[in-house]
Amino acid sequence: MTTKLDPKKITQLLDQSTRQLDGKILSALQQSRAQALQRQSTPVQVLGFAGDGWTHFPLPRSARQWITIGLLALALASGANLWWQHTRHQQIIDTDVEILTDELPIELFVD
Repeated sequence: MTTKLDPKKITQLLDQSTRQLDGKILSALQQSRAQALQRQSTPVQVLGFAGDGWTHFPLPRSARQWITIGLLALALASGANLWWQHTRHQQIIDTDVEILTDELPIELFVD
């Protein structure tokens, strides 16, 4: 059996029940709510390894932070790829120059 829940009716029932509670209970509920909201606003802590042992560092939670991290990783990977290509290209140029100027030993040509 399924019953359809009406959010407005549930809100009204909760409001009525809240008015019937004792002042101490309401105060305790408000304190609990404030603590829960404070915990929600603090960053999530995870274990991470630092040079001198385990430490806590916050994980980024917003989409903007994830996008920033992704773009930084992409920039780092692109930079490393460009550096590798430049180094490889320079090695090929150096080899071509050595071949054209006959500076390579004859043993490299004999196979």
